Amino acid sequence: MTLGNRSIAFGTRGIRGTGGASGTAVTVFVASAAISALIASEAFADGVPAANSSSSAGSVVTDVAATAATAPGVAGEASTLQLAASHRAQRRAGSIHVDGKLDDGPWQKAARSRGFRQRFPKDGAAPAQSTEFALLYDDDAVYVGVWAQDSEPHLIKGLLTRRDQQSSSDTVMVAIDSYHDRRTAFAFGLNPSGVQRDMIIFDDTSSDDSWDAVWSGAASIGPEGWVAEFRIPLSQLRFSSSESQQWGLQVVRSVARTGEESSWSPWPRSSPEIVSRFGLVDGFERVRPGRRIELLPYATAGFGARPVDAGDPLNDSLTREGNLGLDAKLGLSSAFSLAATINPDFGQVEADPSQVNLGTAQLFFPEKRPFFLDGVELFKMGLGQGDDSRETLFYSRRIGAAPHGSASGDFVASPSSTTIYGATKISGKTDGGWSIGVLDAVTAEEQASFIDADGARGRQVVEPLTNFAVAKLKRDFREGKTTVAVAATSVHRALGDTELASELHDQAYTGGLEVFHRFWRERLSLSAKVMGSYVHGSKEAIAETQRLPRHLYQRPDAGHLTFDPARTSLVGAGLVADLSFRSANWRAATGIDLRSAGLEVNDLGFQDATDQFVHWAYGAYLDNDPGRDLLSYRINTNLYAASDLDPRLISVGGNVNANAQLVNHWVVGGGVELGRDRFSTRALRGGPALRQHDAAAMWAFLESDGRSRVAAGANVQVRTVPASASYRSQASLFARIQASSNLELIAEPGLSIEEDDAQYIDQVEGQDGATRYLVGRIRQTSASLTLRVAWTLTPRLSLQGYAQPFLATGGYEDYKEIADAGAVDPARRYHVLGGRDTTIMGDTIAVDRDGDGATDYSFERPDFGVRELRSTVVVRWE
Repeated sequence: MTLGNRSIAFGTRGIRGTGGASGTAVTVFVASAAISALIASEAFADGVPAANSSSSAGSVVTDVAATAATAPGVAGEASTLQLAASHRAQRRAGSIHVDGKLDDGPWQKAARSRGFRQRFPKDGAAPAQSTEFALLYDDDAVYVGVWAQDSEPHLIKGLLTRRDQQSSSDTVMVAIDSYHDRRTAFAFGLNPSGVQRDMIIFDDTSSDDSWDAVWSGAASIGPEGWVAEFRIPLSQLRFSSSESQQWGLQVVRSVARTGEESSWSPWPRSSPEIVSRFGLVDGFERVRPGRRIELLPYATAGFGARPVDAGDPLNDSLTREGNLGLDAKLGLSSAFSLAATINPDFGQVEADPSQVNLGTAQLFFPEKRPFFLDGVELFKMGLGQGDDSRETLFYSRRIGAAPHGSASGDFVASPSSTTIYGATKISGKTDGGWSIGVLDAVTAEEQASFIDADGARGRQVVEPLTNFAVAKLKRDFREGKTTVAVAATSVHRALGDTELASELHDQAYTGGLEVFHRFWRERLSLSAKVMGSYVHGSKEAIAETQRLPRHLYQRPDAGHLTFDPARTSLVGAGLVADLSFRSANWRAATGIDLRSAGLEVNDLGFQDATDQFVHWAYGAYLDNDPGRDLLSYRINTNLYAASDLDPRLISVGGNVNANAQLVNHWVVGGGVELGRDRFSTRALRGGPALRQHDAAAMWAFLESDGRSRVAAGANVQVRTVPASASYRSQASLFARIQASSNLELIAEPGLSIEEDDAQYIDQVEGQDGATRYLVGRIRQTSASLTLRVAWTLTPRLSLQGYAQPFLATGGYEDYKEIADAGAVDPARRYHVLGGRDTTIMGDTIAVDRDGDGATDYSFERPDFGVRELRSTVVVRWE
């Protein structure tokens, strides 16, 4: 368990944290096209007519000015960093051509602000290269011009990549808190080649770079540096309806060759805030949102290849694939928008990576579909804690996922995903600080075709008609320093008399309440989340839910749990809370994670565990100005203890980890962890808790300077359990070659070797009626190679290729039957199968425990081998 070490990449700098059957499958998409159109009352062109009002001001340059109310401070910071910057917006008077030159009349007369201060490498110092900006607006858009002066303009770096791709380029980012809630901002970026990036920042410090807006920008390099010009339609922002408005603003500049990063409104790296550190822009008078209608149609075409049994009349080894769909967005007001989709697009994204999962936890794949990514911050309510927590009430990959059911027969043809008839969502934020998000989606009934042993054809429902809904309401108080949010989800399935009625819930509901409070001069923060769930279904479906690895009501040694086969519903609850402290150099936190066994959110959320109480504590020291040899370093320590609600102590442990950035911009880090794992309640999939041995782990990583033409990195992890001679070793490499300013090649090979003395195999019923739990020693090897190529012809036209060959093998030996799961001595814990009591017959292993010559029970050999190739080729025009 690793906690703390949170970070956000704003701009171009950032340090990455650490912390089947045999066969071959090939899928290739040969083309995908996307067209984005803006249909609005405003003119979307380079030439813009002059505004009808407002007088122009002469050319003015101002330094950073202190506002009456200073920005929140962090203990230990210099007093000069306590002042928030301010600027006054002016109405545009004259035509502006968005060409990246800033030589139009309005720019020459606009008031400019400067006074940028370094964030990196030295907090608060004057930057080596000066920066100025101006801000204008009219009835349709906000215009920002940035003059990025440079004493060595021939060294300015501007790589040509596709939109939203982070690269080692000089960059200017402009972020606007148009809500002026000090919690939410819309960020827009340009590099010297005119490549656009945008993202949304929410809850002050969280970000989502999948957010896309329709805006224009241009840049050019000149003898005195480079300039960036932004035209951001008001229709892309969210703001109040007041006649006179103040907005938050931040401008950040990154210089690629030196790594220097500077900001207009003072924002030290030690600060735990982002949006609340923005400067103030006033002067917005009588602004109204333009009518906003965005259409994103798409088309995909390609083919798929996979192995097919000889004589299979239902499946072809080579298939044509294609799809058409549409995403649409309508601005309902200055604060709210309506979005809808038909056949959400998967064709523009990479395939999910191949994995072999022998554990009890589900595989998690991130969302990649544009419709579900847009505005996702309004729907999030996490269940877990820590940087890498993936548990949440709303996991959009449940919508349109692979069917839950399967058909049986000699030949079967089943859909790989569920058709989404359509989805709609409304999201936005009111003047009073209320954030609202509502989403509803309907997926189709899916059927599989089969041919049975007699040659008869048939069809079977493998996924029912389903409605998914999620809603979240959040209220900000004290300028976002206190927030309260409630969320709810629902799933309704039309199961009827299908066989799925014995497997799936016909109704599933979850709800959550979240409170966040920052106090004591912003040094302390308190977060608490309470969640609950209710699922309903047939007796068979609820019995199946009780037996799932995350619940395990049937465990024979769990005195606090009772398996009830007559139940038709299941109710659960949970509480997650933490108290955190932050200062300039210190971080500390402690928290709890409590969940009942009945908590079940996976119909529309993502959840790994229940029946647990986890208590943890975390501390860290960081220094962003340590001296001549380092640019920064950080040391973290974590302690944790976990038990079930019996209560039974499951494990205790802790780790120490550290990372540092050297003066050559290389990053190095690593850590060690010791864990006293006493029991695993899930190892036997419903059997008694299995005694565990102490474990130790270590990891290390190294990354070269990401600004170089060739960048590389390596990551190594080792975990060992000496008492059982078990271990897991993983190594991965990363190499990126910037072959030219518009061609990038990436290779990521990975290798994992694992040996586990007690890998679960099966549970079988013997001739005496007793259940036998079987484990064995597994030797597993996995190897993968991920290849990416990105060739950008223009900032709007690109070609991307992705391929991942994957190999995995697993061989078992030392088969064992559980004798006394809680015994400390392994000789008492297991009965080793072999010799006279075991007979191998092909792929079946027969066991004769009493030696009478009759088979007591048998099980299939669990050895496996997987070979797979996933690939995608996408041509994209935006």
